[in-house]
Amino acid sequence: MSEQGRSSLEANALSLEIDEPGPPLIHEQGETEDELSTHNPIEFEAALSSTDWTVETLVNQMRKGRINLNPDFQRRNAWLDQRKSQLIESIILRYPVPQLVLAEDPAHEGVYIVIDGKQRLLALRQFCVDKDDKRDREFSPLKLQGLKILTDLNGLYWPDIQNMYPAMAARLENQTVRTVFISKWRSQDLLLSLFLRLNTGSVTLSPQELRQALRPGPFVEWVDLSSGRSQELRNLLGSTQPDRRMVDAELLLRYLALRFSTHPYKGNLKKFLDDTCASFNKDWPKSRTRIETGLVDLESAISAGREIFGSHLCRKWTRDRYERPFNRALFDIQMVSLTEQVVREEMLRNAEDVVEGFKLRCDHDSNFVRSITTTTKSVEAFLTRFEAWRDIVREATGRTFRIPASLDAGRIF
Repeated sequence: MSEQGRSSLEANALSLEIDEPGPPLIHEQGETEDELSTHNPIEFEAALSSTDWTVETLVNQMRKGRINLNPDFQRRNAWLDQRKSQLIESIILRYPVPQLVLAEDPAHEGVYIVIDGKQRLLALRQFCVDKDDKRDREFSPLKLQGLKILTDLNGLYWPDIQNMYPAMAARLENQTVRTVFISKWRSQDLLLSLFLRLNTGSVTLSPQELRQALRPGPFVEWVDLSSGRSQELRNLLGSTQPDRRMVDAELLLRYLALRFSTHPYKGNLKKFLDDTCASFNKDWPKSRTRIETGLVDLESAISAGREIFGSHLCRKWTRDRYERPFNRALFDIQMVSLTEQVVREEMLRNAEDVVEGFKLRCDHDSNFVRSITTTTKSVEAFLTRFEAWRDIVREATGRTFRIPASLDAGRIF
């Protein structure tokens, strides 16, 4: 093969990893490798192996539940149908596609968590739907579209290709995909580190997807479903559907953790959110009503915040303009303050003063600016921005709000 041809094929394979533009950009104020609970090299040891599984084998493994691919994940399609179709076309044409990375679930031998490649697997699962198999009923069949080479396949479903183009159907099923397996891993930090390093495309992905796989339970499932259905969270992120990177789920979890978690925040956001999930999963029957009320409060806060700031809610002010990226640190302080009804009503009545106070603080308070930009996750940064925002609200409205108890509990005196 010529160098030019090889480059073309490689470009095709790599293009499968690049996502379409999503909702407004998100600052890197979520979980990072800096927050891993251990940096002991022994904790990052694992057994690695690889094999070339055929597409038919992959689909059968997913159908049997051996590859953890939650059907609800379809609601958060990061790939449009045309892009899924291009993957199918690439496999039929025997183009190289990126490898899959799976980690064995330590609680279920022979069951795997997807570390990298969930969208590719979902595309295969949706395309190879068998309408006569009850295990496939939760998956929406994929109709091929937008194909540039195998144009005769546009508009066809999998059964159509099996009937009309049996040779192509056999080629798809028999084509192999390199699959890397991770087993005997000691720490979830290893999986988070891998997830963050592998998902380095043009769109920043949220570790919330990995948390769902590692910490399943009724609370985590509720966060996924409720955040995906929340119109106010969609409004906040400028989206018309559940966020493809699960940022909506992460924001809901972050808000609920700050409001209701009994765990003190000690500067490690990942641990704080993980511990919150574990607690509420365990105590879900007792906590559910309070948590569901918390979502209603958050939606009221977002609605009021949009009245005050418009499309600039949770965006930083810099001299003469608002920055475009969504700012998680501002989300924390603005949503917590707007949760309290009396404070919310006064902020709405004094919206211009609130906005002006915020702009002045961004222009003249370097400590506040650092706490919402460069150093956002330390206990000191959380307290700095909450206390500064409380001052802004008090000066504008004469009211104050409560700083989350989890932050005061983590304070070092």
